[in-house]
Amino acid sequence: MLKSENTTSLSVEDNENSQRFVEAGFVEPTIKKDGIGIENFLQGKVILITGATGFLTKVFVEKILRSMSDVSKLYLIIRRKDKEDAKQRLKEEIVDIELFKCVKKKYGEQYEDFMWSKLVGVVGDVGQSNLGMEEDFATEIANDVQIIVNGAADTKFDQRYDIAIQVNAMGPCNLKEFAKKCRNLELFLHISTSTVKRSSRKGRLMEEIECLSLRDGRGRQTSIMTEAMVLEKEMKLVSDYKKLVEHNVLTPKMKQLGSIRAKEYGWQNTYGFTKALGEMLIYKRRGEILAPLVIIRTSGILSTYKEPFPGWIEGIKTVDPVILDYGKGKLTGFPLNPNCVNGLIPADMVVNGTLGAMAKHASMGKKADMSIYHLSSTSSNPIVLEDLFKFVYQHFKSRPYFSPSGRPVQVSEMTFFNSLPDFSAHLWTSSEAVQFSSKKIFEFIKFKEHAEYMATIYLPYAFHTDWLDDSKTRGLIGSMSEEEKKKFGCDAKSIEWKDYIVNVHIPGLRRHIWKEKGSSKM
Repeated sequence: MLKSENTTSLSVEDNENSQRFVEAGFVEPTIKKDGIGIENFLQGKVILITGATGFLTKVFVEKILRSMSDVSKLYLIIRRKDKEDAKQRLKEEIVDIELFKCVKKKYGEQYEDFMWSKLVGVVGDVGQSNLGMEEDFATEIANDVQIIVNGAADTKFDQRYDIAIQVNAMGPCNLKEFAKKCRNLELFLHISTSTVKRSSRKGRLMEEIECLSLRDGRGRQTSIMTEAMVLEKEMKLVSDYKKLVEHNVLTPKMKQLGSIRAKEYGWQNTYGFTKALGEMLIYKRRGEILAPLVIIRTSGILSTYKEPFPGWIEGIKTVDPVILDYGKGKLTGFPLNPNCVNGLIPADMVVNGTLGAMAKHASMGKKADMSIYHLSSTSSNPIVLEDLFKFVYQHFKSRPYFSPSGRPVQVSEMTFFNSLPDFSAHLWTSSEAVQFSSKKIFEFIKFKEHAEYMATIYLPYAFHTDWLDDSKTRGLIGSMSEEEKKKFGCDAKSIEWKDYIVNVHIPGLRRHIWKEKGSSKM
């Protein structure tokens, strides 16, 4: 980062231009003693959160309740049939889970009273108009809410097209319509993804909207159809297609349709395209609400780095399927470029950076427009795939997985392949399938299909040549006070990859996914 001798005079004479230089990473920010004011900005605030039972959103809710407990109320939208059912799901998936053990320790016997004084389960669905809420309750929330956080998303790369477009594209539209009714709204925040980039994009992806121009399958920019028209067209296509397809083959056909349509518009998969379309629609309609808009783009979210404790994870993320199959001895190689940079980032760093961006832009008032932040490690502290799998090997070599028969599974270093055909050939030759019984051969063929399918899904990300610029995130970190940097650490430069992968993330996977006992940080 270049330092300017005129940093102080710039911030005095032209604060607006100075902030642009800071966000671009050209000028070191003038650090105020109080920083951004992250710890106090949610005091008394009412927040509406979608996707409340998702992995990242749970970490977000936990951080608020543990560190910013003066928040007034968190409305959590839950897809359930009634209020009681929604409350029960909140209890099972939030109140009672290990993630909140630090909050529970803090409040002791008063823990549940505290949680229910802050959390309100709302029966709803972002894919529906008015968010699927009862009219009276929707009006009450609209009059009450000050911050909206959209964490709802379907993150499967190959999800059914009807589901993905309803949640990832239509959902943000419905939420923006609801936001227009919120009289006291101070901030609208949308959680997005790095996969919004087109498949043709190479090199640096900036923290801006320039990448969000629709193109057809021939690479031509679509200047006639607006994003709203594209969404309407795709929704009609989905509706018409469902009438033509037999119910028993609807799921695979809908997945196929999503893949085809995504590629027609220039995206790798259904997830990336529908999330990109959601971003576009938010951007185009940003002027419809008088509140700052923040978009957080993440890539490769993994288990927690430090908060509330290292290694907490729920569900299998990004590279985890490959890691787990490798640890069990099922997978000895994978098609990838060993020098490919992977944008991994721990969940708690994403949450801390999100809270920092929220505090910064909520304080700007209605004059603010829109800002995008990349929370990733690709620019500040990149890890290449070769190093990642070297660390994975080191972990399982020293702490092997034990098979159901009680034997330790011995692993060798991961073999890398340049193509799917080479990988497929390796799967067959490495299995020695000719020596299997009929049952074993059947199991092997089933796994081979799984491995090839997984490789096909990951292929674009295992050979990509793009990376995320994080200049605005660097500026955000620079604006924090030293105390804020400690309490809301989100600097990817601080990640020690070997220790994190070997001693935190994989033990977290083994404990929370495999349910092994004693799999904690050593």
